Parts: sequence; structure tokens; C-alpha cells
Amino acid sequence: MKRNLLAILLAALLLAPSLVSCGGGETQETTADTTVQGEGAAANTEADLFAAYRGIDLGGRTVKISVSSNISENGGGMPTSYPYIAGPEEMTGESVQDSVFQRNMEVEEMLNCTLEHEALDLNFDQVQPHIESLVLSGDAAVDYYVNDQLGLLHCGLKGYLLDLADKSSFGDYHFDLESDVYYSEYMKQLSVGDKRFIITGDYFIDTMRAAHVLYLNKNIVNDLYGDANYVYNLVLDDAWTLSKMNEMVTEAYQDTNGDGTADENDRFGLTGHSSGWAFPYYAFYYSTDCKVVSFDDKGLPFINESSQENLSKMAELLIATDTSIGIWKTTSVADSLKTFVNGQAMLTFFQKVGDMEQASIRDFDGMGVIPYPKMDESQEIYRTLVHDTAEMGAVPVTTVGEAATAVSAVIQVLSIHAHEYLLEGYYEVALKSKYAQDAYTAQMLDLVVAGISAPFEFAYELGFGTDSFLKTITFQPIADSITKGTDVTASTFATLLPGAQTRLQELVDIYTAD
Repeated sequence: MKRNLLAILLAALLLAPSLVSCGGGETQETTADTTVQGEGAAANTEADLFAAYRGIDLGGRTVKISVSSNISENGGGMPTSYPYIAGPEEMTGESVQDSVFQRNMEVEEMLNCTLEHEALDLNFDQVQPHIESLVLSGDAAVDYYVNDQLGLLHCGLKGYLLDLADKSSFGDYHFDLESDVYYSEYMKQLSVGDKRFIITGDYFIDTMRAAHVLYLNKNIVNDLYGDANYVYNLVLDDAWTLSKMNEMVTEAYQDTNGDGTADENDRFGLTGHSSGWAFPYYAFYYSTDCKVVSFDDKGLPFINESSQENLSKMAELLIATDTSIGIWKTTSVADSLKTFVNGQAMLTFFQKVGDMEQASIRDFDGMGVIPYPKMDESQEIYRTLVHDTAEMGAVPVTTVGEAATAVSAVIQVLSIHAHEYLLEGYYEVALKSKYAQDAYTAQMLDLVVAGISAPFEFAYELGFGTDSFLKTITFQPIADSITKGTDVTASTFATLLPGAQTRLQELVDIYTAD
């Protein structure tokens, strides 16, 4: 999975100049010059990767694809993945968009079908009600969706999506969900047992674009330690921990205006939108091995009460982060980013890979990207959280028979193409000419990609209203501790435990029901 996701990341970075405005998938000119191999090249190789699918004839069928077209986070985050999925309506002369157009055309020709993309402008909390309304009315106008993980996840739980692993829902079945064109382990961790309601892989590029990373100001690092690569070396030495980060955040503080008070004119070690609440710190928690949920020998989840020791350790570490003189707390992610790009913070959190597509980040001289720190040095690898508004794929239960067959063929071939040609073509260009401000960039991105975490706890911790199937027991004990400035994880955990166990069992029952 590591190589595949890295290719996705680099493709995302390559597209950066073209995705500043994205509501309907419109793009601006980019200067990237990329040569992309397509189906024709594959057909002439000794091993034709599409050989198993060239005999499929969908009889001119139109496959209707609903694709998210809004900027995530209620308009405050990275651009949509719409241009990566739908592409332009004709060749534009811009290499990235033309390669997407070429891919879609080749799939249409190979399978004898038409791909019809429909832009859907909904915030993440509007996705479930929209699909629910269409499914309950019997509307079969959409063959498959590309939209936010959180909304799609709850559609699956309510019975509005096909189980993509159940071949009986299809006529002919063309998915190969265990192949390397999909992120099979990630998909597995969005479920319990064998059911698969959400699909993601190289074709669904947002999985990588929504990966959380820390942005690093190497200029401040150089000023503090006489070496702009100091933090990079900590990461590579497996010494980038929360304790070390807290130490550096405090050391980075500088009373720039000399008034004796920490204020917006000073220099800080870290900035984030944690003013007045502890919720944003979950990006640190879910990037460690600190877990509340374990799985038994049958693969079923349960609340592991022995996890409380690590919860207590995490609480103490994040209390130290929150109370450091070196942190500048804002009320929005946008304000935190502004503080960072103004050169006033060494680190900023709650940013994602796709946020690099914003002009302020592209133009920042001294920009670095690093993984989130480990809880401590006993943690084996760096972990990367994928945000739950990442745009992934799902098929409504109204897509049945021949329609389901067509969807399985289309997604399978699009995924193979994206994995083998579209993204691979970007690798060298993106790595060498876009965001590699230093020789360490590729190594940092490798670590970020390799650390993609199993998302089970994050996926079911948050929900709409009463739909949380973990009753917030994974992060709330830590959040309460941060808010109160002292470790209260044991009492919060004990309070939440009965409800969490009940709700988790309800989740298991949903997934294991015949």
C-alpha cells in the first residue's frame, strides 16, 4: 500500500496550481508537463493488465456517478477531488486534466459505456440525508457515489448501500477488492466482519489528500537549533515523540514585541484551533498507538479496559501541549494556518496533505511536512490519520442487477488504470519539481504514507446525533482531562463504559446480521 498511496500524494501535489477554486470541477492553468501512459500503452505490453476486462460489453450503458464538488469542512478546507474523478469535458492542453479525460475516455471505449458525472455540492452532514431520501423513494438515477466517508458510513449502517463483497447483489461480478488497486486493509477497518460498504483505492484519490500531517517552518527550526533539518533527523531517528515536540514548542516561544505577554505578535512553537475546546487534539491521539478498542480472535471489537494506562499517559502529554507558553490557540483552522504562513509558528496542526493546494502554502519558503509524533519511543511506526471527510466510493441499494455489474466493471478498470498509469506518470515530475524544497521531502512523505492508520475507532467515535457507536469513550476521557488541566481519564472512562459497550454491541449486531 505504501507505494500506491505515495503516488496518490504526489499526484495531489502536482495538481496543486489547478485546484484553488473547485466548486464545479473547474480548474486553472498549471505548468506541469507530464507524460502519462494510457490504455493503449498497456494493450501493447506483454502483460495486458486489462485483458480480463476487454471482453466486457456494457452495451452502450450510461453509468451515472455522483461526485462531491464542494470544498470540505464547510468550505474551510482543501478543494474537492471532483477534477480527479470527472476531469474536463474535453482536452484542455493541461497535462493533469487531460490525463484524467484520457483515462475516462479509454474506459468508456473498452467497456462500451458512457460515464456521466454529476456534481453534488453537500457538506459532510448532508450526505446521509440526501442518499437516504433517494433510496427510500426508489430513485435509481445514481449508479454510484463518490462522497464523504462519514456520511457514506452511516448510509451503509442504515441499509442504503450495497455490500460490495456480496456477489449475490450483482449479475456478473468484476471487483477484485483484495488486489493492490484498492486499500483493502483500510476498507476492512471501516467495517466489522466481511461486509464492505465503502470502497477506496488509487482511483479515489482523496484517501491520501485527507491524510493529516504537521506543517513545519524550517526557518524557525534553523534559528533555534542551527540546522533546518533538525526535526527531520529526529523523525528519521525515531525520536520524534510528543514529549520532544512539547519541549521544542516551549523552546520556540519568543516574546517578539517584548511586552511580557504571549500575544498574536509573538513567535510560537505550535498553533491550532484549540481555543476554548480540546476537540482538535484528537489529531494527535489518533496518530498514536493509544487505542481503546481491541479485536477478539473472531475479529469482533470490544472495549479494552486495560487501555486506561495509555489513556492516562496521553492525557498528561496533551495537557502539557495545551498549557505550554509556546502554543498559540485560534478559533479556526484558517486562522491557525494564517499564523503559520506569516512565519509566527514552528508547527501547525489539523492540516492535511490536500491543504497544500492552497496558494499560501505553495508560496511558503521554508515549508516542511512531517508525520505526527509518536506517543513515546516504544511506538513502532509513525501513524497517519485520514480525516473522515475523505471522499470515497459507495453503491446505493437501488443499483442492482445489470447496473451493479456495470459499476463493478467500471470502478475496477478505472482503479487499475489509476494505479498503473495515471498516478505513476506523476511521480517523478511531482517529486522533482513541485514541493521538494529539500532532500528530505520524499522520506517524510514515505513515512506519512506508510503510517496510514486503521480507522475503526475514529470512524465510529464520531457520528450524527446519537449515531456514535462508541459514545466518545476513545477520546473524551483525554478531552475532559485537557479541559480540566488534570488527568481525569479514569473517571470519564468509567462513566462512558456501559453506554459504549451497549452501542458497540449494536454496531456488531448490524454488521453480523444475515
